[in-house]
Amino acid sequence: MTKNEIGTFIAACRKEKKLTQKQLGEKLNVTDRAVSKWETGRSFPDVSLMEPLCKELDISVSELLAGKHLEPEQYQKETEKMLMDSVSTGQLMGLQVVLYILNLTIFVLVDFPFIVRKISGLPLIHYISITCWLLALVLIFCVSYLDKKLPARKFRTSNVMLERIIGAVTFLVIMSVNFVVSGGLSYIKDLNFGEKIYTVIIFAVSLAVVVGVRGIVAQIRKEEWEMEQERNTSQKE
Repeated sequence: MTKNEIGTFIAACRKEKKLTQKQLGEKLNVTDRAVSKWETGRSFPDVSLMEPLCKELDISVSELLAGKHLEPEQYQKETEKMLMDSVSTGQLMGLQVVLYILNLTIFVLVDFPFIVRKISGLPLIHYISITCWLLALVLIFCVSYLDKKLPARKFRTSNVMLERIIGAVTFLVIMSVNFVVSGGLSYIKDLNFGEKIYTVIIFAVSLAVVVGVRGIVAQIRKEEWEMEQERNTSQKE
């Protein structure tokens, strides 16, 4: 929204409340000239005044920034659009990378007690295990919250190359943990030549499938996102 559009909306809401510019200014401890500048798009209310202004006009901050009244089902869409306008695509991708790193950290924390014991059974219940699992729970909550609140999830997960890299890294981390837990090099030494070749083939095929599937899903999301953006553009026109 432009300042002019927001200003027009402020003026309309003020008139709905049957307030003059002077009366609204007095309620907010600003001059009527300041209110006039908001309504004509020459300036924008200070951040500290946004909530009191919305309260006086009986609107939400989202409606103020959108420059129009919003239906309940429109709130999430408009809020996401405003966040997208304020955050660059590079920053969004950077935040998504952080979420991926946190997800890998969660996996390592959950499996760390197993790695320490180097057995496939249940680990001992002591302070190390409990600490790891509690940290994992905290991170799960943080990742879920951030993933829900950050805008444009479909866009953030539509970078084909990034998704392939993350798929490969995740697969390698999981295989590394399983390798350590199953006995590491001592397990490999016990295999005959044919079993070793078979293991390598299975590993390579599995890695290729994971990377390929992740890339395909990302490409689908990318096409969906581009179509959605085209629809939004055509609706505006």
